[in-house]
Amino acid sequence: MVIPTRSKAPSLRATLVALAAQGHRGPYEVVVVDDGSTDGTRELLHRLAGEAAGPAPRVVEGPERGRAAARNAGAAAARGRRLLFLDDDILTAPGHLNAHQDLSEAQALAHGPLREFPGARRWLERHAASDAAELAAAAARVAAGEEGRLLRNTLETLVCAMDEGKVPPVAPWAACVGANTSLPRALFEEVGGFDEGFGRGWGCEDLELGVRALAAGAHVVVPAPAAGVHLTHARPDRWEQHAANLDRFTALHGLRAVRELPRLLGEGGGVAAYVAACTGAAPAVR
Repeated sequence: MVIPTRSKAPSLRATLVALAAQGHRGPYEVVVVDDGSTDGTRELLHRLAGEAAGPAPRVVEGPERGRAAARNAGAAAARGRRLLFLDDDILTAPGHLNAHQDLSEAQALAHGPLREFPGARRWLERHAASDAAELAAAAARVAAGEEGRLLRNTLETLVCAMDEGKVPPVAPWAACVGANTSLPRALFEEVGGFDEGFGRGWGCEDLELGVRALAAGAHVVVPAPAAGVHLTHARPDRWEQHAANLDRFTALHGLRAVRELPRLLGEGGGVAAYVAACTGAAPAVR
């Protein structure tokens, strides 16, 4: 698995401790791409080698050119036949790794559905001094919805609605969410990996990979056991960065479903408005 990170040591620790506590039934590796951290991330990774169960994270120097480049660097260093991309602020429950690995060599792009944890900042502060066992137990409670309300953002709502047949599959590539998605290495290499032209800005570099992967013959699966919880955090310039990356995405792929993404991902966007724009009808989404 590949985890890019940049100066988010508290959430990275929670992510790695939760992973190590899963009791995974097969071998796996963890490649952490340190993309220029300045907050003690390296010291944390060294300490985790003896603090938590599971394989010690292998650290790769990031190129500091954005998340697409960091993920590509991690993929190049990884040795597995299936690549799992996980962000440094995702809590996973037992069964997550098994669900991804069970796909084996299938030509499947697998996304574990994500929910947001709005209380994440206070939760991380509360567990800053917790040992690995305490933190793993607390992370399991978060994943079970026992530490506060969990929400789905609009992108995840769309992905799940398409998977459940509640709306037409207007954008199946939307399941390629870099925070929790796996695909065969051979497919990743065939389509050329993440487009590093997205640079340091936030957003769309993962969805764009999804468009190319599906064009190359991949099919989407959304296994519930592969679910995760995003430790929600503030991103002050989110919409400005996203608008710039969306412009690039639209220029690369003139699909109607790409052009209409502001109706889903923009401020005030929603699934019904997006589906209506893509199909001319607005099915009810619950």
